[in-house]
Amino acid sequence: MNARCAALVFATAIVIASCSQKPKTETESRENESQPREDEIAEDCVTFVRATKVVPAQTPGADCPGCSEGAEVFTFRQMHTDQISCSTAACEATVTLQVSFNPETKGTIGGGLTAWIPPEERQEFLNGHAPAGEQVYRVKIVYKRTGEEWKAIEFDRAD
Repeated sequence: MNARCAALVFATAIVIASCSQKPKTETESRENESQPREDEIAEDCVTFVRATKVVPAQTPGADCPGCSEGAEVFTFRQMHTDQISCSTAACEATVTLQVSFNPETKGTIGGGLTAWIPPEERQEFLNGHAPAGEQVYRVKIVYKRTGEEWKAIEFDRAD
């Protein structure tokens, strides 16, 4: 009998807990749709960081078909959303990115965060010595709304 009572009390507690959660109001749903979600911003940041590539100085041969794509310069560590401001059709998100250099051979850095890398760090990296520790970059992302989706259209240096 004790086991049945315990099961009944447990089942009742689950039902009460599930009924006590408030459904999202229409206003809350519209607010969530009125700006890019945090996970969308993070995905865009990872893509932007991974677009920073180093391309070897020599032309890739037939024995290295994937070399033309280049290797990733950074490892993404963390992103923090500092601010989001929106109008009807556009949003601007300011984020702080924490990344670290991947050890790599000599080559030319291009894409992604290239403009953010100080010249001395870029030269150190290209000489085969990746700067130690995490690098912190502030980035402003401009989003445009296309239908029901937000699309990142520009990445710029945040002030």
